Amino acid sequence: MPTTLPTSPAWLAFAQAAQTASRNGERLHIIEAAGLRVDLTAQAQSEALDRAAQDLLAQQNFDAARAQLYDGGEANWTERRQAWHTALRAANPPPSVAQDVLSERERVRRFVRELDQTGAYTDILHLGIGGSDWGPRMVTRALRHCGLRRNIQFASNVDSHAVADAMGQLDPHRTLVIVASKSFTTTEPLANAEVAMNWLRDAGVADPVRHVVAVTANVDAALDFGISPDRVFRFWDWVGGRYSLWSAIGLPIALALGCDTLDQLLAGAAAMDEHFLQAPPRDNAPLQMALAGIANRSVLGYATLAITPYDSRLLHLVPWAQQLDMESLGKVATRDGTPVGVPTGPVVWGMPGTDCQHTFFQWLHQDTTGAPVDFIICAQPDHGYARYHNMLIANCLAQRSALLRGKSYEEALQETRAVESDARRADMLARHRVHPGGRPSTLIVLPRLDAHSLGALLALYEHKVFAQGALWGINPFDQWGVEFGKILAKRIIHELDSPSDGADQDPSTRYWIESLARR
Repeated sequence: MPTTLPTSPAWLAFAQAAQTASRNGERLHIIEAAGLRVDLTAQAQSEALDRAAQDLLAQQNFDAARAQLYDGGEANWTERRQAWHTALRAANPPPSVAQDVLSERERVRRFVRELDQTGAYTDILHLGIGGSDWGPRMVTRALRHCGLRRNIQFASNVDSHAVADAMGQLDPHRTLVIVASKSFTTTEPLANAEVAMNWLRDAGVADPVRHVVAVTANVDAALDFGISPDRVFRFWDWVGGRYSLWSAIGLPIALALGCDTLDQLLAGAAAMDEHFLQAPPRDNAPLQMALAGIANRSVLGYATLAITPYDSRLLHLVPWAQQLDMESLGKVATRDGTPVGVPTGPVVWGMPGTDCQHTFFQWLHQDTTGAPVDFIICAQPDHGYARYHNMLIANCLAQRSALLRGKSYEEALQETRAVESDARRADMLARHRVHPGGRPSTLIVLPRLDAHSLGALLALYEHKVFAQGALWGINPFDQWGVEFGKILAKRIIHELDSPSDGADQDPSTRYWIESLARR
């Protein structure tokens, strides 16, 4: 039988070193990466853990896996595809795809420039879901302080309340509809596209299809929909949906924020690509975040990861990262099909600070387990209220420090004795104020929230997830769990139309098909 990860020598050494490593934050560990500063001081650290990590990297053939990612090898090995999103943002893409990438990149920019010159559309309705939605939605929300050129609304859910709400804020005669779907068969964007087409017709738009563009890897399906070839923008099967922001999926970013903003976003990501490829392991920010995440999830038993950007403009960063992480990881089998044998991915959750402090930080501080936290802050704001930005930074640093330092019973007792004369009550209150401390966290500091730093931040998380997949021996580029649910949904849609066809469903599903079909 082949050696599985949990019984391999390098993993056993890594797990032992992680369990015994210091978590007191005394060993400063800050990495400069593509303009960002990543502080891993509050993660588990020791020289023994550093050595064990090097051995784990060697055992899992990390260097070869990373080279395959950059060189266009079969990084997505279960689907026998490349995963070449780094090529999409490279100034000089690899020769084998350079012509395609640069040509489509220029088509997007030429289209945007033409619309800017003619002023043809003031409104954008973007219809996508998952990777075709979260990236553009997140970036346009995060960077709209740079100047929003068009009113842009997003609708992703098949619940038509979403698209109806979006359309209610747009002028149909001045609206460009973007249908973004890698396969151009995805239920949600196509259903919403039908609603949008009817909306345009009902408003008296003479040629509704001329108000529609497509972004897809299935060009033929978009043409069959009736969209003009000059309004179909392509990306490729070797681009994973959740990694597709850097392709023509970035069209709404260029329309809403300008081509220069999109170019700077790509440049920031490319700078992080270079860092991830070239930096040695100890000074490699995505790799160190990956190693910390593996130690936290698979060794120390933390089942979740909280992400708390202390910047309200990063409202959509958490669901973007949630999809990236949880659709990529959480797999059960390694390359040869053997079980992984350890947990392979956390539940990712969170919200912007300081709202998060009044929502779930009580649990983070005092629950018996808690969770690691990624804190994100911008050194410089884009408003004139310096005093209040200092308050924001102070809250971020204070929460992180409290999670790390904790509060002992003796410290708490000293506090309660100062305000409570009854010794027994002081003792009781002190026990309620104990904070375990030693809670791991990472602090990511952006110089300011601009397109370049945002691109670097997103690529940082992409490479962290890739590195975790490589070290766990799983494929971070497939999503069989998602596909399974999609197949079942198509069957149930048919069965809701013909309830008698649902005989092979489980009893509860069959009951609800029959019940809801009669509504």
